[in-house]
Amino acid sequence: MKAFNLTDFKSVTRTIAMGLYKIVSEAKGNCVSFTPRRVLEFAGIDTTAPIALTLVKHVLEGLATKGLALKDDTRSKVRYIVCRDRSPLWDLLKRSDVDAAADLIYSAVE
Repeated sequence: MKAFNLTDFKSVTRTIAMGLYKIVSEAKGNCVSFTPRRVLEFAGIDTTAPIALTLVKHVLEGLATKGLALKDDTRSKVRYIVCRDRSPLWDLLKRSDVDAAADLIYSAVE
């Protein structure tokens, strides 16, 4: 497991972009849904630290607010959704452009 640098927000958004990239790259369809824990797992980060999950949730909430992700709070665990036809983030992640995705996430949530 990699360390998660909680003090550098640019590093946090890069880690989240890497987790989302791995989720989207394995997608068989046009949408993916995920929890903050799943993003960290796909990024190779230890998910036992509550502060890490809270920070990822904060970023995902920001993406939902900016329309880059959808929020599904109809279940007991809130999930976030990224779809091909609704988010420019999908195209960046599908093209393996993790740096551009991290920049987009950073600028949307900063």
